Parts: sequence; structure tokens; C-alpha cells
Amino acid sequence: MKINRYLALVLLVCGCAGSAKQNAADSVARKYVSSMLDNPHNLESVSFSPLEKRRYTTPLDSSLNYAHVSGDDYKAMHKYIDSENSQRPDIATRNIKDEYDIKHGKLDYYTFIYTFRIDSAGHKKVKRYQFELDSANNVLKARDITFGHNKPE
Repeated sequence: MKINRYLALVLLVCGCAGSAKQNAADSVARKYVSSMLDNPHNLESVSFSPLEKRRYTTPLDSSLNYAHVSGDDYKAMHKYIDSENSQRPDIATRNIKDEYDIKHGKLDYYTFIYTFRIDSAGHKKVKRYQFELDSANNVLKARDITFGHNKPE
């Protein structure tokens, strides 16, 4: 009986953490678009896609993949990097930096699509923007994908 209560509490806390991150990202997108459009009074949010966590790839990722070393196995990754650094001292600094960035989540970013409606000269227009945010909810990239010229990644 106690285990079920703890399980329910854990699920509730985990669910709230994800939605809090989503809500913060949604708020950042609203503020960004609003300031970009000079704070219009007629900006209406339509929808937000779910937040997706992604990671930038590095040259080290390619080397690890070629050597069949998982990016999650930090011990094997460190062993491989030491071996590669002794053979190729010219890339040692880059490998050390990439290893640090991978371990500490510095290459992670979040992406989602914000759809909103705006009144432009009496005509309602629906626009879509794809956002990329860092882990501190700073906008890294925002691009208009309304007409499909730039397909979402």
C-alpha cells in the first residue's frame, strides 16, 4: 500500500517537472514572438508542439560511433579518448572539450513549434515558428516555417 503511494507521488512529481519545462518554453516563445512583432495586441496563441530534447553532434561522436563506443558509457568513452589522444595529439584539446560537454549536457537543446494567429491589416494570419532553446530557456534559434520552405527538423 505504501509503495503505491510513493509510486503515485514519484509519477506526479516527474509529470509536473516535464510540464513546468514545457510551460516555461511556451512562455519564452510567446514573449519572443511578441517582442519581435513590436508587442501587438492581437497576438493569439494557437498551439505548442511537445518539447523535444536533442543534442548537437561533435566530431568525437563520429569517432565514438566508428569505434562502436556508446556515448552513454563514460568509462569506455574516456578510455577511447585517451587512446585517440595519444595517437592524434592535434585533436586532444577538442576531444577533451567534447567529452566534458557530453558528460555535462552542454550540447543538449530543446526544440518545439509555436503556432499563433495575428491580425494583419484586417486579415487573420496563422504563422508557425520552430524554436530551439538551451537548457536555461534562452532562444538559440527561431525560424518561420509557416509556408513549409523550411521544414521542421
